[in-house]
Amino acid sequence: MKRLFTVLCSTVLLAALCVGGAAAAPAGGKGNDDITVVQALDIISLDPASTSDLNNQYVMYNLYSRLFTFPTNRLAGDVKELCKEFRMASDTEWHFTIWDNVKFHDGSTLTVDDVVYSLNRAKAGTAIGAIFKPVKTITKVNNNTLSITTDGPYPAMTSALTHAATCIVPKAYAEKAEQSKDWSKPIGSGRYKFVSRVIGDSVKFARFDDYFNKAELAKNKSVTIKVIPEGANRTVAVETGAADLNTEFVPTEYERVIKNPKLKLWEQPSALVWHLGMDNTHQWFKNKLVRQAVAFAVDRDACMQAGHQGRGVVLYNSATFAHAPTVLGAIQNPLNMYSYNVAKAKELMKQANCPGFETDIVVFRDEAERMAAVVQANLAAIGIKANIVKIENAVFASYIAGHRAPMFITSWGCYWDPDMFLARRFSKDGIGGVNRVWYQNLKLDEMIMEGRTTFDEAKRVAVYKKIQEFLAEESPEVDLYVTKVYALSNDRLKGVEMTVEKPYNYYKLHY
Repeated sequence: MKRLFTVLCSTVLLAALCVGGAAAAPAGGKGNDDITVVQALDIISLDPASTSDLNNQYVMYNLYSRLFTFPTNRLAGDVKELCKEFRMASDTEWHFTIWDNVKFHDGSTLTVDDVVYSLNRAKAGTAIGAIFKPVKTITKVNNNTLSITTDGPYPAMTSALTHAATCIVPKAYAEKAEQSKDWSKPIGSGRYKFVSRVIGDSVKFARFDDYFNKAELAKNKSVTIKVIPEGANRTVAVETGAADLNTEFVPTEYERVIKNPKLKLWEQPSALVWHLGMDNTHQWFKNKLVRQAVAFAVDRDACMQAGHQGRGVVLYNSATFAHAPTVLGAIQNPLNMYSYNVAKAKELMKQANCPGFETDIVVFRDEAERMAAVVQANLAAIGIKANIVKIENAVFASYIAGHRAPMFITSWGCYWDPDMFLARRFSKDGIGGVNRVWYQNLKLDEMIMEGRTTFDEAKRVAVYKKIQEFLAEESPEVDLYVTKVYALSNDRLKGVEMTVEKPYNYYKLHY
């Protein structure tokens, strides 16, 4: 059986210089007693099965354990955590053995029953329902082993088990939390236990000294994850010592911070695709000619300049594929179909008999708002009047569910394996989850199934080429660019690790 791994670009550490002879910034928090991390958005829920929001996931990774975690370097493959060992009994049955004596934060012992319950709960939920669609059964084999059967070969299985929705929760606690709809005092088995949360401001975790892998205990006593929406203010927090690490550094501050020797700027090629979504059930966006017109009308280079100071790679895709090698089989401009071409956009609007219309572009981040201003001007040139509507991240899902986001700009973090996102983003199984454009097509569903049911990587690449070409014609969304991932810390913080989405493994942070 061929393992499906590739190498993601390694972390690049940029040395920094001093700004105007400023005094040395003190360490944030209290050294190794408390590490303070700042991010742009608040979490949505502490229920792991409730959301695929990126900021939410990176908070929950500290609290909960999973069978597997994703690596910072894909060469090593998915990293076993609660899974001690696994094997394939056949092409459609996987056996996973868990470690003995794993403790939850309340002192109870984690069992196979908890694992089976948690995974079945994830399967039934909307956050990753499409990822787990190939899964037929999740059952207990014995006190140490569970079985997962699928309806065919499923090469993305271990990758699916890295998703935050597969975090393991105590069955007894989760049943009560589901009944009461109260997850405000979560219990996990991760390296940190929950201490407190101030909605809209922060969440705090303390080191869990009974974490089962004693060799990988947290190197700090606690982590506080604080919400600071404004990019400049997150930078200031690190400069002044109010924070140790800014996980979402905005490159508008780039030229200033590289002159400060007391700061470190971390840079990583990413798999974060910024895209312009369209509700494919909404008014004129039902017409693919209008969607294609939008794809020709948008100046992606100008969007990248507005959003991330031009630091990234422009995409002319419509399938949320980041560039190769970060995503298997990725093509930046399938069929060489798109370019910035206002005349072509106007021609397509005419073919669609569309005289122009008024719509909204919904955003919830500063960089998206800047991009929206570019898109607004671009669309005006072809007769589309777009109003920019800024909302809170917490209500974005309700806007999508209520068809109140006819257009929107946000980002999506791609997995290396396209099966981890294609069905979720563009099939009926993703409706109610992350199929935010409401696109459905039986022909596409068949191709997605074709790509997920073979272990032959070359055959899968051929299928994903067809899918990207198909979606270029359909244009359910307009992919704009892949940015780089940046983080900012003081010059003395150790243990910073980057993925293609953002810094990770906060338990390694220390002085």
